Amino acid sequence: MRVLLVEPNYRKSRNTTAKSKPSDVTLWYPPLGLLKIARFHRNRGDEVRFVNGCDVSILPREDVFDPIGLWDRIYITTLFTFHFKKVVETVEFYKKAVGGTKSKIFIGGIMASLMPQELYSAIGIFPHIGILHDPKSIGLNDDVDINSLDPDYSVLDPTKYAINETYYAYTTRGCINKCSWCGVPSIEPTFKSYVDIKPQILNLRIELGDKPILKLMDNNVLASKKLKAIVKDLLDLGYGTRCFTNTKPPRQRVIDFNQGVDATYITKETIALISQLNIRPLRVAFDRIEESKIYANALTLCHEAGFPEFSNYMLYNYHDTPRDLYERLELNIRLNTVWANDKVPSKIYSYPMRYAPINDLLGSRSSRDIENEHDPLTVNWRSSPVWTKRFVRNIEIMKGVAHGAISPTPGLAERTIGHTFEEFLENLYMPESLLRNRSSHEKRTYVFGSSSVPGSGKLEAFRDYIRSLLNEQNEDFYFFHNAVVQNSTRAINEALALCRHKEQKKWLQLYLRT
Repeated sequence: MRVLLVEPNYRKSRNTTAKSKPSDVTLWYPPLGLLKIARFHRNRGDEVRFVNGCDVSILPREDVFDPIGLWDRIYITTLFTFHFKKVVETVEFYKKAVGGTKSKIFIGGIMASLMPQELYSAIGIFPHIGILHDPKSIGLNDDVDINSLDPDYSVLDPTKYAINETYYAYTTRGCINKCSWCGVPSIEPTFKSYVDIKPQILNLRIELGDKPILKLMDNNVLASKKLKAIVKDLLDLGYGTRCFTNTKPPRQRVIDFNQGVDATYITKETIALISQLNIRPLRVAFDRIEESKIYANALTLCHEAGFPEFSNYMLYNYHDTPRDLYERLELNIRLNTVWANDKVPSKIYSYPMRYAPINDLLGSRSSRDIENEHDPLTVNWRSSPVWTKRFVRNIEIMKGVAHGAISPTPGLAERTIGHTFEEFLENLYMPESLLRNRSSHEKRTYVFGSSSVPGSGKLEAFRDYIRSLLNEQNEDFYFFHNAVVQNSTRAINEALALCRHKEQKKWLQLYLRT
């Protein structure tokens, strides 16, 4: 067979050059499902090719009938549901590559599993739902468990995908939790508490060499009753705290539980087990303000056990509020402040993660911005604000200062998000041009970087202005608020056309600059 594997082009391009050595830190994660299908077909002796996006070079010639140029099978993976339109475009493009025979196109992955009916309505192909185990489910007479096969990394371009230093695997599948925002319960409804990864890693080391990083994609590994066996497997594979690769020069092996661990299951017993492993960073989710005590106790246990670095993901723009997110960020700042003076310091990188609906038919990032509609007149915007498109946008700008994270250095973190909730709220309203260029416009100085030189003071002037509006919440406030929270150039221009206040017009004009 001629088999084509396709990942839609929904990734941001990476700036790599022939002279620069690719880094797995910045490259794309590989589509593991396609790589296991690649292994399955190559084991059968089939021709396999992988492409990213709509690649015209693999289509048969249109000017002549060319059956040899057609593909026998095309597998198209999917990722997030807000990529719906991109996936539909990709499927329509590749119908030409099978001569219009839709039965030769197979679609799977996260979005396909969460929105199968919607996808069928759009393209006339019903996708495979969940994990692919049985070849018979895709029309092939074979008894191999496809999901148990080693990924075939050789089909990928190592200048685009993070496979130069890294292997990817699972030691469990599914999750015992049923979080309403998460697609895992739909895709992997049964929690499998143990997967033996030893054969896979040993085989890959023989095939591709001993790579130093192992990213484990488990959704809730600490919930496994087989955690002791999992840790033993990883220790046997050489992922302990002082283990190195069999390469020249040797490199320290590192484990990354990439999907994070559940603070609920962080106890003295579980920490005693996983602290034997060289985990860096330890990722701990902090999605609900109601879990503050559980989270703080869990991280304190981890710190006392010697974990030096934490990467903390915080879901926001779901059922939380801006105050909820600020209080979670502030808790991390307090922990970082305390730990900075310890003999063995630890640090937390905070990563606010915008909520992404698991049924986004629009296929647009704009549909991710607001979970519920609200009447602005029923909200106290000074004490109890709710999420708006402008607020969400400004969180993403604040994150961009440190490549998606809030700095573990308390002074930098407070400067980024605000020293108080009031400053945080003012940042959420702030024009992008001020928020991005605070060093140029903030009169207050700091001890780090270019911030030690006083700026224009325009930032403080805006704070004074929006604070006065928030205190009054009168007609002027609602006019300004309704113009800016939509994060829309059109809304700003419409407001400017109606605005009669000189100062208000001055600030509105700043929203047209970036």
